[in-house]
Amino acid sequence: MAGGLFGLLSLVLVAGGLLFALFILLAGAVDGNPVNRWYFLEADTANIPTAPPLSRWTFWNICDGSSGVNDCSGQGYGSVSPARPFDPPSGRNFGTTEGIPKNFIGTRYYFYMTRFMFAFALIALFFGACALLTGILALCTRLGAYLSGLLTTVAFFFQALTAALMTYVLSTACTRANANDSQCCLR
Repeated sequence: MAGGLFGLLSLVLVAGGLLFALFILLAGAVDGNPVNRWYFLEADTANIPTAPPLSRWTFWNICDGSSGVNDCSGQGYGSVSPARPFDPPSGRNFGTTEGIPKNFIGTRYYFYMTRFMFAFALIALFFGACALLTGILALCTRLGAYLSGLLTTVAFFFQALTAALMTYVLSTACTRANANDSQCCLR
């Protein structure tokens, strides 16, 4: 009896984790509430001519955050594309070096780190979905429980790797932007 309850509880926890991972991935791609309020990094970009006054970075977009919500329907920086890198001077973000902090010019570091972050998030989502489906088998068979446990462990590994990359890259970028008298915050 207790094994079935623990199996059901773990299934609910995996489903909840998968739902939150999906919400994080949808931020910037969907223009609806509550997802239009989520972002990774917010920076004052008023001194960059091709940027909105307040930019918010997500996995899919750079959004204007001036109104308090993510307005991702903007100019060239606002087109939805997967794995949007954090690379302010490149054409994928603002396409200029004017007003960009010097720490971001001439380096591809943030570009590659944020691209890998997106890939690891997708891998974690895939293995999490597989773990959820095999978790149903875990309620019935021991083999399903072993398989679900293995897939959950793999999903956890890639989600932890995504979180570590996200924390390091975005906090470093924000620290470097703040050192250059640009207002920046993480969410």
